[in-house]
Amino acid sequence: MMENAKFLLYLFQSVIDVHISACLPAGLQRRLSEKRLIRSIRNAYENVPFYRRKYDEAGVDINTIRTADDIKRLPFVTKDEIRENFPQAIVARGVNVDACHYSATTGSTGRSLPFIFTKKTFAFYIATGVRMYTMIGYRPWHRMTYIKYTDLHYPRLGPFFQTTHIKSTIPVEEQIAQLKESRPDLIIGYASLVYEVARRATPEDLKVIRPKFIGINSELSTQDQRNFISETFGCPVYDEYSTEETWMVASQCRRHNYHIFTDNVWVEFIDSKGQEVKPGEMGEMVLTTTRSPAMPFIRYRIGDVGRYSAAECPCGLGFPLLEAFEGRADDCFILPSGKFVSSLKLLNTFTMYIKKYLHLLEEFKVTQVRSDLIVIKIIKGSQYNSAHLEELLTDLHRLLDDSVSIKVEFVDAIAKSDGIKRKAIESLVGKGQK
Repeated sequence: MMENAKFLLYLFQSVIDVHISACLPAGLQRRLSEKRLIRSIRNAYENVPFYRRKYDEAGVDINTIRTADDIKRLPFVTKDEIRENFPQAIVARGVNVDACHYSATTGSTGRSLPFIFTKKTFAFYIATGVRMYTMIGYRPWHRMTYIKYTDLHYPRLGPFFQTTHIKSTIPVEEQIAQLKESRPDLIIGYASLVYEVARRATPEDLKVIRPKFIGINSELSTQDQRNFISETFGCPVYDEYSTEETWMVASQCRRHNYHIFTDNVWVEFIDSKGQEVKPGEMGEMVLTTTRSPAMPFIRYRIGDVGRYSAAECPCGLGFPLLEAFEGRADDCFILPSGKFVSSLKLLNTFTMYIKKYLHLLEEFKVTQVRSDLIVIKIIKGSQYNSAHLEELLTDLHRLLDDSVSIKVEFVDAIAKSDGIKRKAIESLVGKGQK
């Protein structure tokens, strides 16, 4: 009970803090963000063995890191390094991991990445999510329904913050039925899944499902997709960009411009040589968390690319603008029946089992070789269990037509394709394959 009360206090304080932060002028916002950035880096060096060792080996004098420009002398951090050093070397000394929020993600790479953050950090992250939606008109008395592979267990305060969870892995017909039951003011979900709901919803369904606004996330979406969703439901559609391990990176305001949440993360845009690109130029996005001292991500190569803008948004928010981003588009699987299955549903099914059985798989790669054949390459985890794998395959079969075969290949390594990111879900149908 005490722990819940403490968490709610953290959340209440964080909700106030993030909304005050959003109102600060751009210059002050940047100065405060830069102070948090340098403080986070120094705390990481002092308290996290991995960073102390890495910076010492690179010959970095931490006392010379005083400004945002100085961090360019710090080496980058990759997902592989985070994974290999978790939890012994990457978690700050003195942190009780068991008392932290513990999770894992596959992103779009197919490789499990475990991480933790304190309850205070988790409360702040939830608060940035609340702000993301208050930016577009959400209020505490609005009903929210989110389509995601796991229930986030958002706290409810009486009639406020009413939330309903719909699994992203269930058939679209069931998702539509549950949306009709929850009658949300705000729908949140993966772009391809909300798009699929919009395509499949009947006029009768739409008489009941009447949201005031929709937020899409977790994958690249096109303006045409967002326009279709908006026209179908008769409300505005807003996009956001986040990661499981760092949470909110950027979100659209009512003017549909992406604002980078520099009160949560510091974002760099670099070229192939590691040099900063100019505004409007495409660059790899490198993230540094400034609110997670228990397990900081410093100059973390997330693998996505984007462009930042030096322009100011007429909405009045002091956050800098993200002009565009790429790197999270996934292939849809088109089955012999003509049915298409979003790769996010496949990816989320794997993610559920990686969360449930943390060391079942070390890595996987799903490839649709033909419309009726899917090949899954698997590197076994340290606690691999054939019964657990069969449980996963049963769920995958539920998503696919009976005409589709699944072939499993156990391998020692999975080759990385060209480009910044590994692609865990890929269809070769229509790409020179039959």
